[in-house]
Amino acid sequence: MKITFDSNSWEKVFDPLDHDCAPVRAALSSGRITGFICDAGFRIEAIRKRERAAYFAEPAMEVQFPFSTVIKNGKPYVQIMSVGPKNEVHPGLPEVQAFKLKSALAAGVRLMRGGAWLGLPSPVDILDPALFVQTSDPEGEQRQIDAAARIEGRGVGKAAFDAAGGWNAQPGASYNEKVFAKACAEWADGELVASHIAYRNDLLCTNDLARAAGKSIFDATNRAWLTTEFGVQFVTLAELLKLLGP
Repeated sequence: MKITFDSNSWEKVFDPLDHDCAPVRAALSSGRITGFICDAGFRIEAIRKRERAAYFAEPAMEVQFPFSTVIKNGKPYVQIMSVGPKNEVHPGLPEVQAFKLKSALAAGVRLMRGGAWLGLPSPVDILDPALFVQTSDPEGEQRQIDAAARIEGRGVGKAAFDAAGGWNAQPGASYNEKVFAKACAEWADGELVASHIAYRNDLLCTNDLARAAGKSIFDATNRAWLTTEFGVQFVTLAELLKLLGP
């Protein structure tokens, strides 16, 4: 059984002081279930709330001109430019979260890739490609793109980030910083759901019921839509523990 874990669930599972979640840790370590985390949480939500406005003031992109020769399909090509995230600007994961991530990876949890945002850096903790799910599904990327677009079309996911100021939100501007911080979290949640759909996992484990968040990908209306349109099945940690049994 393949389980996608939201940040509020996997971090609780790998809290060494949380004895209630020990059965989930054991099930992951034994291979009874397989766990997955979306890298978007580390690229977006790991930025401290008070720092998000400044951090997301503009895309952090790096353009290089290596003028190197690469071999593709046995043929030489001159590589004159590469564009990607400027990873060195990411402030890094909080110490506690980094510790929990190491524990999760040691238990066999693997990372799913969120959207290919060229201006969205990754922390050094997740730069190793071996940490990610290895898949040969040729349709997975398109499923992810399509799901993300439909999520945005409902005004949630990244659409919430854009509505709150997006890349142009800056400290001192006339907008609500708390709203912007929540919008960043909503963007990460949208990325998580799109990845879950793309990777065709069985259950999405989250304790986020969006009761106080207003319109959200995890609100009751959007949960029902995700189940109907994509077959997404939600469980809380408590429900997952019941499924695993004693």
